[in-house]
Amino acid sequence: MSNARPGWYDAGTPGRVRWWDGAQWTAHEAPVPASGAQPAAPPSTAAQPADAHPVAAQVATAQTAAAPQEQAVAQPGWYPTRAGELRWWDGRVWTGSRVRDGRPGIDWATIEQPTLPWVAGTIFLALAAMQTVSGIAFGGVSIMPVLWLVLSGLWFAMAIQTTLVRRIPAPTGTPEAPAVVRPLPGEADGPGAGWYPISRQAGRWWTGTRWADYVTSRFGVRPTFHAAQALLTLRIVAFAIAALAVFVLVAGIVVLAVAGGETVRTAIGWVLVIGAMLFAGLTAVVLAMARTQTRLLLLPTDPPAGVPTADGARPA
Repeated sequence: MSNARPGWYDAGTPGRVRWWDGAQWTAHEAPVPASGAQPAAPPSTAAQPADAHPVAAQVATAQTAAAPQEQAVAQPGWYPTRAGELRWWDGRVWTGSRVRDGRPGIDWATIEQPTLPWVAGTIFLALAAMQTVSGIAFGGVSIMPVLWLVLSGLWFAMAIQTTLVRRIPAPTGTPEAPAVVRPLPGEADGPGAGWYPISRQAGRWWTGTRWADYVTSRFGVRPTFHAAQALLTLRIVAFAIAALAVFVLVAGIVVLAVAGGETVRTAIGWVLVIGAMLFAGLTAVVLAMARTQTRLLLLPTDPPAGVPTADGARPA
């Protein structure tokens, strides 16, 4: 179909035809007239730019209402950011989702809120500095400053990566839609297409016959092709934090056992024990996140029930 002229074509649904705009399928469908004549052409893409790309309908109204005087921004979609790479633009900002060398995935360090890692990295760096100064002043040795410093470095790495991605110039031109990232949100190939709730705050696109690898939430439309990678990463992180908690706990118990009532060593031992408890709590949080993300990221196995909603969220 790549060279076909715009028009109505059989798209695989018995008794119905679908509009091909010369570059891709649109959401317009029509029944095949009994007379055999072609249905009337759908409204032009010039009059309704959101129809030129399925995801654009998600944000066109919001963009017009929020910034009527601003220059129009590029519609959501996959745009090239460098050779061999496409990146998902949600209509406002670049995200961590990308297609590199034909394979969809996600950056390991790009997150939704760029301010958070800067704040967290600064806090952990301050903790490392304070415990280092305290250890020098009281003549004690502790592994905690090293751990805080490592955590600070991880947060700063995420902050830098997220900031660099957000500073990529806004896209221009027409988004690309290779087969590996389709069906896109808005594509319909059967009755009942729409956003269906998969949690109270998020929904997933159903084309009428299959689920798409896209969810919508308060952050906007996000691809979920990285589901397996993300869930594996969360489990590895949970295991690493749990192992760290055990190590710190054992170290704290040993320090308390040999302290012999010495105030400084006893204090260091209790700091290690408390740190181990904090790491154990963090492990529980990561495991809870993994459980939630499993429901959000993995494609459902059953078709949706009920009716679609405008934003995919479940009514309160």
